[in-house]
Amino acid sequence: MKKNDIVLIISLALFSLVSFLILSIILNRSTISNGTATILYNDNPILKIHLIDGSYDVIDEKYIVHIDETKYLYTVEGTNGDVVIEYKDNRVRVIDEISPQNICQAQGWSSSPLTPITCLPNNVIIIIEAPKSDEDPDVITG
Repeated sequence: MKKNDIVLIISLALFSLVSFLILSIILNRSTISNGTATILYNDNPILKIHLIDGSYDVIDEKYIVHIDETKYLYTVEGTNGDVVIEYKDNRVRVIDEISPQNICQAQGWSSSPLTPITCLPNNVIIIIEAPKSDEDPDVITG
């Protein structure tokens, strides 16, 4: 290897490390604790979980299989079977589902609008939404 090759490899490694750290900081700062996790089935909202306390609002009762209020487990219907969503410490994750590679479970916890949980084999998506602001819009934004 020539000296230029070594310099290029070190430069790329440093660039990758810095990029990873910047993205990690951005994702960590984007977490919210007082938003809502909206569960969608076939692009239709069926359940909202409030991240502040784990309370919930049922939007479409037809797709809700079971809700365990003591363990904060929410079971919703998916295309391949039931999808179990867990709430803990202002965040949500999928803990049980039926899909070929268990992609939903592998995504882990989310409390950031930048990291939705997508369970496409079951047509279930969990998006995190920031709380709505009650403030009046300013003169510029109307």
